Amino acid sequence: MRIPKGYLPMVLVRDDQGGAETRVLDEGDAETRVLVRVKDLKEPCMDALLEMAEQQFGYGQQGVLRVPCDTQRFEHVVNMARKSKAAR
Repeated sequence: MRIPKGYLPMVLVRDDQGGAETRVLDEGDAETRVLVRVKDLKEPCMDALLEMAEQQFGYGQQGVLRVPCDTQRFEHVVNMARKSKAAR
């Protein structure tokens, strides 16, 4: 699959398993693949997700960035990023 310019693919891993405009690519039982606009990663509310990914999976992740977060919680954070950006 070709990733559009300005987007970063991520894999959301449910916490129990170890917008920014988002598009769900593949939804399974334990993981969901999404595309996130790179510019939305600069939003402060996205920092917590990236820190969680670093804590659980480390900086040495190979391939797609894995984030320990379920889809519903991720969409909540993305909506907060949109509102934060719109308020400025």
